[in-house]
Amino acid sequence: MQEQLSPHELEKLKQSQSSLSSFNTDFDLGLFLYIIKKNLLWVMLTIGMSILGSFLYIRYTAPVYRASADIQIEKSNQANRLLDVEDYYESNDISSEIELLKSPLLMEATLEKLPLQVSYFSEGQFLRNEIYKNAPFNVEVLYKEPSLSSTKIDISFANSSSGKLSWGEGKESSVDFYAGKSCHLPFAEVIVTVTDYSRIKKEVEAVKGIEYHFVLNNPQSLVKGILSRLEIVILNPNAKTLQVGISDNNRLKAFDIVNGLIDEFKLYNVEKKKQSSKQILDFLNAQIESVYEKQKVYERQIQRFKRENGITEIDQFSKVYIERMNQIDQAQVELEIEIATLEEIKKQIKEGGEQIDIYEFLPILVGSQFESSISSLIEQLNDLLLKKQELLFTMRENSNRIQEIDYQIDIQKKLISESINSLIDKLNDRLSDLNERVERSQKEYFNQPEAEIELLRLKRVYDINERFYTMLIEKKTEYSISQEGYVSDINILDKATLPTTAVSPNKNLIFIGFTFAGLFLSFLLIIVRYLFHNKITSIDEITKYASAQISVLGMIPKYKKDIPVSQLIVNKNPKSLIAESFRSIRTNLQFISAQEGAKVMAVTSTVSGEGKTFIAINLGGIIAFSGKKVIILDLDMRKPKIHRGFDVSNEKGMSTLLIGKDEIKNCIHHSKQENLDFITAGPIPPNPSELIINSRLSEIITNLKEEYDLIIVDNPPVGLVTDGIEMIRKADYPIYIFRSEYSRKNFVRSIDKLVNDNKINKLSVILNGVDIKKRSYGYGYGYGYGYGYGYGYGYGYGHGYYNENEENKGGIFNKRKN
Repeated sequence: MQEQLSPHELEKLKQSQSSLSSFNTDFDLGLFLYIIKKNLLWVMLTIGMSILGSFLYIRYTAPVYRASADIQIEKSNQANRLLDVEDYYESNDISSEIELLKSPLLMEATLEKLPLQVSYFSEGQFLRNEIYKNAPFNVEVLYKEPSLSSTKIDISFANSSSGKLSWGEGKESSVDFYAGKSCHLPFAEVIVTVTDYSRIKKEVEAVKGIEYHFVLNNPQSLVKGILSRLEIVILNPNAKTLQVGISDNNRLKAFDIVNGLIDEFKLYNVEKKKQSSKQILDFLNAQIESVYEKQKVYERQIQRFKRENGITEIDQFSKVYIERMNQIDQAQVELEIEIATLEEIKKQIKEGGEQIDIYEFLPILVGSQFESSISSLIEQLNDLLLKKQELLFTMRENSNRIQEIDYQIDIQKKLISESINSLIDKLNDRLSDLNERVERSQKEYFNQPEAEIELLRLKRVYDINERFYTMLIEKKTEYSISQEGYVSDINILDKATLPTTAVSPNKNLIFIGFTFAGLFLSFLLIIVRYLFHNKITSIDEITKYASAQISVLGMIPKYKKDIPVSQLIVNKNPKSLIAESFRSIRTNLQFISAQEGAKVMAVTSTVSGEGKTFIAINLGGIIAFSGKKVIILDLDMRKPKIHRGFDVSNEKGMSTLLIGKDEIKNCIHHSKQENLDFITAGPIPPNPSELIINSRLSEIITNLKEEYDLIIVDNPPVGLVTDGIEMIRKADYPIYIFRSEYSRKNFVRSIDKLVNDNKINKLSVILNGVDIKKRSYGYGYGYGYGYGYGYGYGYGYGHGYYNENEENKGGIFNKRKN
């Protein structure tokens, strides 16, 4: 049956859990400030290394320059405006121009005009520099394999007229070259010319380890690489202004590419428009030639008919008739052309689907009476189709927005079809009227002689072709003028200039970034060390995390000199700060027990190295100064230390006393300090636990009380073994030792376990090894903080005993000893 806990025990358990849970969760400003000071050197080193890293990064990173130009896309065919010819190439959308600028075709045409078939480089230990248009040597490529990728070829110079070309991994392949002569490589044939050998010698002497090489560029790879660095930014979509920029390690190269790309873009823009006009002119020329040949035939027929029939002139009635019929015929031709045009447009829209190209058939609308209305409707349809294509880049075909656009396209097509049908009906009505007029005119003329009627017919055909020929000549003249009036739509608002300042690396940004990185790493270091800090550094921490009732005797400052073993030091400088600290503890002991008679003081700690032996010896010494007779017993028989502190033999002592081998008087040693005696641990026994719990120990204590005022027992650490717990429980002054910047915070559990499990009353604690120089970091940490040390000991029961030679490893500066 499980034992029920009392309300008092439950309260103790809750307090213990609360104390343990707050070990690493409560933020402590004093501790945080101390850790900053403790690691200030690391912080400064980290920030310093970050700043140094920024300078090295800037120094050994190749600079990147950016050349850019601002352009505006604007239609400016002055000939079209003069002739009142509609410009069907104008569009409010600049996305097509942006895609053209990004196209490999345009970039390849640009690079073909620049000296980029071969790239030249000089390379030092850290930086690689492209020598553009200023290399001290020149490579002419006579032949190279079309599939050759961009190949690096190292070049070294023996003198001004010869040298060696090397390539491959580790320069495994090489061939000698002679200036101005053909040099055969497995994949190319080149001619190397040394243009400035004196410069090469100076650079080799000035820069240690400098090497030269060149690259036979693959056009596709070169275009792809430069396009990846091309930036096109829309400055103002309404004004159709763009910024075209190129970033490159060579500023002159970036400058040339930007200007070359814009020049090529302007040229392509003009040539594209001229190409369409040229197709129309070719058509007009073919028609003019055909009509001209027909006219010559008709002229010969009329002349032959006049000679054969003896007719010289047509009478006045026939002239009026011819003039009237010519007017009707011309009107009929124009109507038939317009009907045919409308039928063709209707057919293209119906069969074209979403591939309608407005520019292929809009020129035929020029001069027609329905030009403005139909052109407007078709342009609206074209805008809808373009809009749908743009949306398909970001939306699916079945999305609501695309379906809405499709519905608008269908409505627009129906509207165009209905408009065209209406116009065709009207034109057919007018054509019927003209046909009726022809019939009436022919009836009136039937009474004329047959020869004159035939001549009149020939004359009519000739006049019709004459007017058609004249119309074609006029159209050709208009389009010829229009073609000559085509200028580029591209206006350069701000031409690219040779960049003088690198855009990367940005020195200020890099410096600030690296500095902030150093600060962040330093802050991270402080945070990590703060979170992992698990050392007791003040009395307040002990009382804060302990749930058991304890009293504080005081703190012992850190002893500045290295001492190999715990020894008596209060007698060497009685007025020292450490001696005063022991006097303060001596005074506080009076408040723990005011009873008369000899007293027993038991001193212990959690693990070895916390200073319990040092405290026992010097506390005994300071009490002996007051005239009290004090004796120190070394019950730490596993790892005895008292004999080493007083530099005496350990042949006999507590172990021999407890087994009855020696008498007390034979084991007592007298120290140099008056009234201070001690008994060493004696030879290490195989069973120290059994000896300590032996009733013989109580007899020894009782006998010593008759001669001494205070018996100080140096017990084993209770965190490792339980030998000394019985003596702690029976002592008048049970004292628990912690060491600042050494003892873990969870060592406080040992106090709670010791008090709660063994019903120990009046347990007192002393904090040893406090660095008084850091007492300015207050908030309850008057004697300062220190960062944690490594542990050379085991902890907890069942881990064996502690090792006297274990080192308590400190920070990077020193080892703490006391």
